[in-house]
Amino acid sequence: APVARGDIVQHVTASGTLSAVVSVDVGSQVSGKISVLNADYNSPVKKGQLVAEIDPTIYQASLRQTEGELASAKANVTLKRQNLERKKTLVPVRAASQLDLDQAVSELAQAEATVTIRQASLESAQANLGYCKITAPVDGIVIARKVDLGQTVNAAMSTPVLFTVAQDITKMNINASVSEADIGQVTAGQLVYFTVESFPDYVFQGKVT
Repeated sequence: APVARGDIVQHVTASGTLSAVVSVDVGSQVSGKISVLNADYNSPVKKGQLVAEIDPTIYQASLRQTEGELASAKANVTLKRQNLERKKTLVPVRAASQLDLDQAVSELAQAEATVTIRQASLESAQANLGYCKITAPVDGIVIARKVDLGQTVNAAMSTPVLFTVAQDITKMNINASVSEADIGQVTAGQLVYFTVESFPDYVFQGKVT
């Protein structure tokens, strides 16, 4: 062959895992049995779409209980307030002592504090019932489903992950481990050519970030 000038190209090779640039884990804040499952692998989902539901029976019962406790506490406040008004009319005519009046004031304050506590319990019960409906936090595609219909999830110690949703699978990341001998030659913006096992005859292109 005739002598000619050309380029010498050095390749840095590495392997890694392919993943979505942005993926969101969808979890459950309450424990219970999965009663509804509306998403599966590769299901497209919209933000706010119902993807699963925890059996709400226990949380509905808890809500009714706290509603009853709040109603009882409010009724007790009414009673204590009426008792205080009676003491206020009896003390000037010496039909009741100042101690009785002070005690009535204290009892009313305690009853009102109980109402505040019961109201907070009601709000907590309402929130837990709402958490039974698991919705998609973002638009995307389900790339992992980690529960089955009828399975019981336990959110006691940590939030169990039910689904993983990828926001945009047209943009992917490769997390690759490059050897120490080669990493000094790798800079941001360099072109990358890679293949994946599912498409062995197709060469993809990317950039180093």
